[in-house]
Amino acid sequence: MEYTYKRLDIRCYLQSLYDDGLNRSTKYTDDELFLIIQDIGIFRFKGYVKAFRNNISNYSIDFIIDIHNLDREISSKLFKMTSQIEIKLKSILIETVYNLTDNPFCYLLKSNYKNDFTMPFDSIQDWEMKPTNAEQKKKSEVYLHYRDYYLNTYSFISNKVKYTLDDKSIVKISNSSSLDINFPPFHYFIENITLGVLINIISQLTIDTNDILKIIGKQFGFYNSSVFLNYLLRLKEVRNRCAHNGRLFNRNYRGIKAIGIHQTFRKVIYEHKLIDVYLSFLYMINDNINIKNVNELMTKFEDEIIGQYDSSLKSFVMDFLRIKKTR
Repeated sequence: MEYTYKRLDIRCYLQSLYDDGLNRSTKYTDDELFLIIQDIGIFRFKGYVKAFRNNISNYSIDFIIDIHNLDREISSKLFKMTSQIEIKLKSILIETVYNLTDNPFCYLLKSNYKNDFTMPFDSIQDWEMKPTNAEQKKKSEVYLHYRDYYLNTYSFISNKVKYTLDDKSIVKISNSSSLDINFPPFHYFIENITLGVLINIISQLTIDTNDILKIIGKQFGFYNSSVFLNYLLRLKEVRNRCAHNGRLFNRNYRGIKAIGIHQTFRKVIYEHKLIDVYLSFLYMINDNINIKNVNELMTKFEDEIIGQYDSSLKSFVMDFLRIKKTR
């Protein structure tokens, strides 16, 4: 079917909502509402409106805007959780790899990956040697960022010789054939990459036939590496939504197989909902979470993620979270 684009004007869209029964604002003028929704974006705002479609006349445009603002607060808190897990992932990965090898450039070797691995360009572009007035910069700054320090101090040409690396043994780097890359040691590299690249490398890296995904998974309480990978992919999905100001409220999320205490809650929690995401993050932060039932989980989410908001607003969101399954 061919997609037909229809331009949606903000003022016309608001009028259509009022015609459908949505109550007008008691806090904002029409011009202020126009600017608010322009900042949010019609496409994103429509996602919030969908939650009210069945009984839209019971609510006002103000309540929907408040839901959006609360969603931004939820996003901020969940982003913090994803960052905490990412830091934990990087720390465990670095320690695990250096327990298995003395080669700080092991991540560059083709033989250390399960498949025909290509290193993403954006993970190494910061390590490109560029002809700049580096000496001038060096003199003007008392403290150099670790990346600048490394680029000004070490040479990959020397490291290639010491660690017996050659062009045939090094993994392919996407879109970088003409670049002069001063590849850093593993710990420098890992601290600088995105969560998506981190998960990709963890899923593919092997050191002396040791599956890194399997080893790290066990340290997070997972004994099935494919299940652990799905938790990581959900982590990336939510992290990206938070980082790019995507809507979290009234959304479905990547499904995962529940393990441990998570299995108990699945009897009443739908796996594609936000409360299930929250529980999976708690498990990844600490697999010994002390939550006995769903009511305790909901209370913890309300206290730690929603925080201090209007009671009617909080009740609406919490009731939404309690819904096991929607279509």
